[in-house]
Amino acid sequence: MLKKPAVMAGIAGCAVNFVLFLVKLYIGIASNSLSVYCDSINNLGDTFACAVAILGILLSFKLSEKESDRAQSLGDFVISILIAVCGIYFVYNGADRIFYPLPVSYSLKYAAVITATIFVKILLGLMFFIANKKAPSPILKALLLDSFLDCFITLFAIMGLFLVNRINIAVDGIFAVISGVAISVFAIKNIIGEAKFLVNDKR
Repeated sequence: MLKKPAVMAGIAGCAVNFVLFLVKLYIGIASNSLSVYCDSINNLGDTFACAVAILGILLSFKLSEKESDRAQSLGDFVISILIAVCGIYFVYNGADRIFYPLPVSYSLKYAAVITATIFVKILLGLMFFIANKKAPSPILKALLLDSFLDCFITLFAIMGLFLVNRINIAVDGIFAVISGVAISVFAIKNIIGEAKFLVNDKR
């Protein structure tokens, strides 16, 4: 069945993103790095996004082609809302950290682990790309784009962790705001596009 790769990709996405959430949450709390902590919340949001993706794909099995397109578009719409909420959360916490900075503990070991998660996200994105080639889906496309966007978000987190004790400003808060704005813009653009399709059947 053509959609089986999409379901397997969604399951793998759930598992990988949840593990990344736990790893980054531990490092974010241990180092008191807001940028890493926010990145962990982003992975938690991605875990729920993959769960929604699986539900949308499974639901589309039992629908006509047109209904299937609408079901997957609705799934993409919900995923984009989850991503937008994460982005707004980043901006709020980043602004709070800028005004009320806290000490951050840099660790080469933590930085190495966070760097490794970028390569994990790249592999995850490639998996979504392959699955989308086999069974094109707006849901998989959204997860694909989000995976590669997350690589840049994580890169910002590493920069924030590295620079925060070297520059006398709350750089991790600034990076959290930048990441939040980028995520929110991406998600809101997708929300508008899918909303138009759901209302008018036109992208």
